[in-house]
Amino acid sequence: MEKTIRVLVVDDHAIFRTGVINTLSLEDDIEVVGEAGDGLEALELMRKVNFDVALVDVTMPRMGGVELMGKMEEAGFARSVIALTALEDDRDMVFLSKAGVKGFVLKTSGFDELISAIRTVSGGDNYVDSRAAGKLLNCFSEDSSRERGMSRLSERELEVLYWLAQGLNGQDIAERLSLSDKTVKNHISHILAKLGVSDRTQAVAWAWRSGLASKDPSFFKD
Repeated sequence: MEKTIRVLVVDDHAIFRTGVINTLSLEDDIEVVGEAGDGLEALELMRKVNFDVALVDVTMPRMGGVELMGKMEEAGFARSVIALTALEDDRDMVFLSKAGVKGFVLKTSGFDELISAIRTVSGGDNYVDSRAAGKLLNCFSEDSSRERGMSRLSERELEVLYWLAQGLNGQDIAERLSLSDKTVKNHISHILAKLGVSDRTQAVAWAWRSGLASKDPSFFKD
C-alpha cells in the first residue's frame, strides 16, 4: 500500500494557499493535514500535527520562511521543507539551503512541478526547480561576501546584532549585556555602517540570512 504523504501548507496569500490545497487534495498519495498564514501560526501547528513535508512561503508577515527554519531547528522539528520562492527571494536561498531546506520551487511554476517536489522530498531526496537552480548557484557565489561582512563585525557587535535578531530592543540588549543605552546605540550604528544597510530591519534580515541569528547564545563568550 502506498504511503500517504502528510503536507502542511504555509503561505500568507489565502487564494494561493487554497489553490495549492485543492490541487493536492486530488492526489491519492497526498493529504494536507494543516495550513498556516505565517511562520508563527506554522510553529503552533507543528506542535499539534504530524507532517512529512512542509510547503513554506519564503516571504510572509510576522515570521517568514527564513526565520521559521531557524525556529524549527531550535524546536527540533523535522526539516523536510520545500521553500516556495519568488524570483526576488534569491538572497534568502543560501541560508535556507544551509538550514536544511530540501526543495526549492518557484511560485510561478505549475502544480505538476510542486507535486513532483513533494514526492521527491518525502522520499528523502532534494528537489530544485530548474529555474531556481541558477539563482541558487548565484547565491552561493555571493555567500563569501556575507562571510566577509561577519568578519568585519567585532565580537560585541555580533552579539548585539544577534539579540536584535531575537526581537530585543536597544534597552533590553543594554540590560542583558550590562551596557549603557548609548553604548548599544553606538554598536548598532557601527553594525549598520559595516554591513552597508540603512536600518535595523535590514540588519536583522542579514543576521538570519548569514546564519548568525540561528546560533545558540553559548556561541558568544561570557
